[in-house]
Amino acid sequence: MSRALFRGMNLTKAYNISAVGDDAAEITMYGEVVATRPVDWWTGEPIPGNFIVVDEFLADLESIKDKSDITVHINSVGGDLYGGLSIYNRLKGLKGHVTTIVDGLAASAASLIFQAGNTRKVNSGSNVMIHGASSFLYGFYNVQDLMSGKKTLEAHNKAAINAYVESTGRSADEIKSLMEKTTWFAGQEAVDASFADEVISTGDPVVMSMSPDRAYLMVNGVAMSARSLGNIPQGIPVSNTLASAATPQVALNKNNGGSKMEIKNVDELRTAYPEFVAQIEASVKAVAHAEGAASERARIQGIEEIQNAIGNTDLIRDAKFGEQVMTAEQLAFKAMQAQASIGASVLNSLSEDAKTSGANNVSAAPNSGIESGADDKAEEAAAINMIVGNRKKEGN
Repeated sequence: MSRALFRGMNLTKAYNISAVGDDAAEITMYGEVVATRPVDWWTGEPIPGNFIVVDEFLADLESIKDKSDITVHINSVGGDLYGGLSIYNRLKGLKGHVTTIVDGLAASAASLIFQAGNTRKVNSGSNVMIHGASSFLYGFYNVQDLMSGKKTLEAHNKAAINAYVESTGRSADEIKSLMEKTTWFAGQEAVDASFADEVISTGDPVVMSMSPDRAYLMVNGVAMSARSLGNIPQGIPVSNTLASAATPQVALNKNNGGSKMEIKNVDELRTAYPEFVAQIEASVKAVAHAEGAASERARIQGIEEIQNAIGNTDLIRDAKFGEQVMTAEQLAFKAMQAQASIGASVLNSLSEDAKTSGANNVSAAPNSGIESGADDKAEEAAAINMIVGNRKKEGN
């Protein structure tokens, strides 16, 4: 789904809280639990989607906190672990009787929210899933870093285990084992495992489908990320239309219990977000084309600035449009080489002309007819007169 389409959508809430009587209220939670609403990588604008933003939800919950009968309908893949625990604790702290109902799916952090009910109901075709916390790692880590990360995840798991122990009455070791292997419960199985109190039938069947790459799960018409659910039950039908209908979800928190999408390479990114990748590739090509055009204009302009000094039209034409085009610098060097070659040819021609003309056999012409001996005698007499004169001055 393109960013332009994102901006054209309304930022609606994935939950509804309303009073249904003088002393009763109903909450519908259909979406992914997030600590904060995700934003577009490029624009910084909030991304529309089925997001249950924890702070918004808890603020709206204040409006019905004093009702004595509260029913919570859930259809969610979960999401942020501590976001789910925050909602769980707030629902547990309400004064009235809370009934939680799984309309379609309560997975990961959503299964914790489901446990907050004084009465927990599950439809015969719906599912409850529990698993351990996961963390996304990127970068370089030493042993101490990894050990610290391991301790952090173990602390997250203990927080979830305590909530499950409180609601199910099962031992911490039993819950830990179920979380480590990622366990799904369908209808009566959730009751048998103490994760629900009763099975109900609303008359409407639970309809689930997967995208072809198993990245998205559609439950009763709500598309949600499914990459981190783990061990998804077999038999869920594949929908070819889900890939284009699903709104891309993003990793929001390293403690994310079920919404994180881990993409390891370009092929997986292209499979998950084909339109997004196509848009990036088109942008890269457009930028490359623009940069190439600008570079070519600069090359031609540089040649035209020096072409009058070169004067060789054939060389200039080849530099601009020949099989091996040249920059202005390369053209200038080529012109210098051509001029040097011409100079050497001229010198060689002059030398050959001199050899063939007989000029080498011509002797020097005599001086202006004055005998060299007379000149020498005159110079000698002048020198003697100068010396004698100087001595007379010294004797005075």
